[in-house]
Formats: sequence, structure tokens, C-alpha cells
Amino acid sequence: MAVAELAPLQSCSEEIKAGLAASIAASRILIRPIELIAYASDASFYRLIPKAVIQAYGVDEIRALFAFSRQHRIPMTFRAAGTSLSGQSISDGLLVDIARHWRTLNVEDGGRQIRVQPGVIGARANAALAAYRAKIGPDPASIATCTIGGILSNNSSGMCCGVEQNAYHTLKSMKFMLPSGTVIDTSRPDADAEFCAREPELARGVLSLKQKLKLNSGLRERSATSTSERIQPAIR
Repeated sequence: MAVAELAPLQSCSEEIKAGLAASIAASRILIRPIELIAYASDASFYRLIPKAVIQAYGVDEIRALFAFSRQHRIPMTFRAAGTSLSGQSISDGLLVDIARHWRTLNVEDGGRQIRVQPGVIGARANAALAAYRAKIGPDPASIATCTIGGILSNNSSGMCCGVEQNAYHTLKSMKFMLPSGTVIDTSRPDADAEFCAREPELARGVLSLKQKLKLNSGLRERSATSTSERIQPAIR
């Protein structure tokens, strides 16, 4: 999506709300001081007061927010439950609340998988799976309040799931949007081709990074083997 560059907003919250009014209902753009302060903290000890809090609904609104953020050079942060201990769900720019309107949940394949939006609380997903004697892989301590969006963003694990059943290892597919507005559904058989066609420069960068990671992984494995061979005689 081509968007003209504008001068940075000397941004007061009213200007932001007016700028977003064509794309998002005014009732879901929060700018009152009491509302902004309510979102200024998460479970960490950090505090940042956002310029506006947007309770986004639907893919088109997220795309409009990305464009607005880029046009006016205002950073944008997504927030789900706000259970972060490291401050990654607060911002002094645009704070997008995706916990309120992204809560669709569907159990599929006889309980072998579950399709969820990022605002679904982890415990609610487990409650839906309980009838099938199943649960999601990760079991973070905050599962009664944290959401799938935060669980995946942080690659959550837990005391019981270890590494093999953490968020990344139990994720089958994901539908996501890039800042350009491009939407990719990794469950589609043509997802890789679509990604390369629509985002060629980014695709090349990702492929290059993948090759570097493979190379570094191979070097570490060879180094570990060599070290093991050196120390074995001493152990014996």
C-alpha cells in the first residue's frame, strides 16, 4: 500500500481521533485522560501514557491503523490482556486493544486443534477443549487472564509443557497482517508463493536470515561434536 509521507503530528489526542474518524467508530477511540491512564500500565513496573487507545475491530481497521501510524510517524503497539512483566504491552504512541473484539473460538478435528483469535483467554481455550480431554500446549502462570495473542507473541511455555509443547511448537498455522497491509494465511498451500509475490524484499530478507540460522546451527552442532570427541578420552 503506497502512502504519502506527512510531517509528524504535533500530536494531541483530539487530532488523532479526528484523523481516525473516517476509519474507526469514535466510541472506540479512547482519548479521555482517565482512559489513557488506565492503559498506561501492564503487569510490569513500567508506565507509558498512550496518545490514544483504539479498540480495533476487524482487519480493515488494523490496516487503516498501520497506514495512519506510518503516515504520521506515531509508534503503534498491540495490547491483549496486559499481563506482560516486561512492559511490551504499553506505549506512548497508539495503543491498539485487541482483547475486546477478537474473541472468536472454534474447536476443530474432534479436539485435536483449536482455531482462536488473539483476544481469547488461554483458560477459555482450555475450557472449550476440556470436553475432548485436551488442552493447549503452553500453560503460563497467567493462563487464567492472558490471551492467545500474548501467548504466541511471547512463545509462552510453562512449568508443565517444557519446550516441546510451547506456543511455537504447537502452532499449526497463523493468519497475520504485515505493516504494509498485506495479509498472509500460512494454512494456505500457496502462502509462501503469495508472500514472495506480494512482499519480495521482505521475503528475500527472511530467506537470508533463515539460511544464516541454519548455517550457525550447523556450526554449533559440529563444534559440540568436536568438543565431545575431545573430552571423551578424559571421561573414560
